[in-house]
Amino acid sequence: MSKVSALARLEALESMKALPITQFRHRRLSDKPLVVIPLVMAGEAGSPLAVMIGQTKRSPRLIIVGQPRNPDQRFVFAAELGDVVMDYINDHRLNRREIHSRSGESRSRFTGAPQVLVPNRGGIKALVDLGRTCRFRKTTGDFPVSAVVPELGRWLTFLTDSAEQAGTSMLLALTDLLTEHWATGQSTLEDQNLASVMAWIAPPTGVSVEQALLDAENPVIWPPAGPSTSPEFDNQQLHSAIKGFDAARESGDTAAFNAAQQELRDLIGDQIKPTWRMMWDAIALLHGVPEAPSAAKRFDADCASFTDFSDYQETGAALPQRARDDAVGAARRLSRLERSIEAFEADMAFDDPFVLADRRSIGEAFAGTVEAVEPDRVVTSDKNRPILRPLIAIRTLDPTRLADGTQLISPTMPVGHKAKIVGTVLDEDSTLVTVEVVGGMGRPGKPTIGSIPELGQIVAYLPDPGWRATPTFPASGTMPWTHTDTTAADLDISTSATASTEEWGDED
Repeated sequence: MSKVSALARLEALESMKALPITQFRHRRLSDKPLVVIPLVMAGEAGSPLAVMIGQTKRSPRLIIVGQPRNPDQRFVFAAELGDVVMDYINDHRLNRREIHSRSGESRSRFTGAPQVLVPNRGGIKALVDLGRTCRFRKTTGDFPVSAVVPELGRWLTFLTDSAEQAGTSMLLALTDLLTEHWATGQSTLEDQNLASVMAWIAPPTGVSVEQALLDAENPVIWPPAGPSTSPEFDNQQLHSAIKGFDAARESGDTAAFNAAQQELRDLIGDQIKPTWRMMWDAIALLHGVPEAPSAAKRFDADCASFTDFSDYQETGAALPQRARDDAVGAARRLSRLERSIEAFEADMAFDDPFVLADRRSIGEAFAGTVEAVEPDRVVTSDKNRPILRPLIAIRTLDPTRLADGTQLISPTMPVGHKAKIVGTVLDEDSTLVTVEVVGGMGRPGKPTIGSIPELGQIVAYLPDPGWRATPTFPASGTMPWTHTDTTAADLDISTSATASTEEWGDED
């Protein structure tokens, strides 16, 4: 945690009010997101209990599993959920536009991408488990399921994989969205409680923050936002309701079965509805925060990723995602996630002065006054040609931990401006950083006005996220024996003896 972030939390605690730590909202927020609140039974290995889902506050749809331990009912639940999710996804697969590259090539891309919002990170984990279980199911043979079940599994896995990548907006936890913009006076673990976060940001009218925080810890006033239900609720109410549902189903009495099912729906609905209303209140708050300029660029990347995956599904030869990455796949995934974090953090600092100040406080960026300029400095390139490379000396009071040779970008200079650190001299109270301007100056012989910092100008720099070369990885078939296991059988969950209980626990 940086000094600025720590100070914001302390000030929030002292004033008992959440403080904004960013000037912008750095994620695209859809006008019609798909809000999903998954519930699983506590202590039942992720057995799905219910989900409330919908695109508007006034039209939630509640889907329940009457007996979560029954595999047949679980996949009926998955099929009903799949119909809703796939209808939403298919609505975004209707309109395309042509994208032209600099080389003159063109390709079509969807104009939009889906956005699924869950209450917290636990909701994402619940969708990970559901996607893993569903995507391996087969529609023929033993234990067949509806065709929408494996399709739902593949799409949920695509969305949950995207949620791992920094800056994407196709699957988001509302607690992360809120705490990305506001600092609360509680721990990061407590920030995963949606009711607690909202108590800091916007407590109910006439209720103090202190009282709202106490209410957030009371499962009677604010039932857990999932994915697990309260153990007290399970023991005191849910267990007897499920038992009554089982008895009514076994009796064959249609009237008794309908009554027991409605009782169970009402009971679970009362647990989810407070979270449903709170999520839409949080979405309204986030819509009031201006969107960062670079969010549109990241949304375009989401649209491209969504289009590629959708086109692959339409080939007719689409396979479910692997249960586990091999060594090369894991390395590629790790590299992709690391680069996405660097790019997202740089975009945030480039757009947002609050975030830039946060990075300056920990030495990941710096700002200062230009003390010396060599605007006409010329060096000889590797190809033995003279090139303009101005030197700029910047006096800064910020702690500087960037190594010589680090490529830099600047939010205070024109677009395209790039520089490189060539030297750092520590003084008693300040640091003199010398940088070499290497890009964004226009024509070689005549630099554009304003492309080179001037004497006395205040400038800021941060690392360029794309200056490191993309790593290359070996082909999967060329892996050395130290990274492979030739004795291990391929994992095929759909045909295993535990196919019906994978991730969802035993029927007993």
